[in-house]
Amino acid sequence: MSRAHKRKSVSYEYQFFTRALEEDLDVFIPAGDYLHQDCLVMNGAGRVFKVQIKGTASAITENRSTPRYKIQACTGSANKVPIDCTKVDIVVAYIAPRNVFYVVPCLELAHTVGPWFYPDSQESKGKYEIYRENWEPFKAT
Repeated sequence: MSRAHKRKSVSYEYQFFTRALEEDLDVFIPAGDYLHQDCLVMNGAGRVFKVQIKGTASAITENRSTPRYKIQACTGSANKVPIDCTKVDIVVAYIAPRNVFYVVPCLELAHTVGPWFYPDSQESKGKYEIYRENWEPFKAT
């Protein structure tokens, strides 16, 4: 991973940490970056969630009037492997240009390595749009 890419990734993580605190969640950041999750999040009931944070700053238009965004919900650089949902509970997708978070239960991404998000369209029927700014997955007890 290039230094610039790593810097963006860290920025996305800290954007999430700030927002999670604003949502009355507690964030625990592990030492090192070798784990499957970027942080642990604890809700008011004491439930802890293993969270992987992904983000993008690149819109893809491809002859579309409304841009869409894609994250890499996978591990590995050569062979992309979907995130292991036995090690991650929630995947957070951060769309940087729109400052929008998608809080997606990992199992909803099962076998998906590149989900699409449509934050510019309030009428979008995209599969993951129900998770746009939806912090409810963290509220479960």
